[in-house]
Amino acid sequence: MIISIDGPAGSGKSTIAELLSQKLKFVHFNSGLLYRGIAAHLLKNGEDISSVEHMVVPITLKTKFVDGIQHVIVNDVDYTAHLKDNEVSVAAPVVSKNIHFRRIIDNCQRAFAREHNCVIDGRDIGSYVFPNADVKFYLDCTAEERANRRFKELKGAIPYQQLLDEINARDYIDKTKDIAPLVVPADANVIDSTNLTIEQVLDVLYLKVKDKLKK
Repeated sequence: MIISIDGPAGSGKSTIAELLSQKLKFVHFNSGLLYRGIAAHLLKNGEDISSVEHMVVPITLKTKFVDGIQHVIVNDVDYTAHLKDNEVSVAAPVVSKNIHFRRIIDNCQRAFAREHNCVIDGRDIGSYVFPNADVKFYLDCTAEERANRRFKELKGAIPYQQLLDEINARDYIDKTKDIAPLVVPADANVIDSTNLTIEQVLDVLYLKVKDKLKK
């Protein structure tokens, strides 16, 4: 069974997907970490991120779970410790515009989902990667609240306005890219988390999935 959770950057997809997968005893597969892994690899090797869109670099991409933590390995190097670095967060949306990297990432996701019951979150899971997902969600949130959450997470290390500008830039890239832009998937349950607690959002999703499992 595949449960997809799409939505813009910082809307809480990964947090909710992790909690939902725990309640259902499914695997939480974070698709965004694959883009971040490739971005981290390119940055480490001194590649010009501005030219990534048309780059064709032979790579091997693997993901595995160690003690419940999803690891991303690119060319046999484990980049898990760097996946949340801010420069990686900024570079990852650019990687998503590269059709060569997308094919590698999509193949990795689909191969994994064939073997597991998954909760998968990302920008295009229900709309592009798994259009036939059993249950689809779209988790929305205002850019201002997403920047505020990130500001608190980083404990003020990066100015709020910089984070807001970066989120708006990422939204623009995600929504206007030629390959699988960010959209609300057909048949998706749309939830706005701006004024909801994590527990409230989780309850809504869990009840929707339980209803599906009863049918």
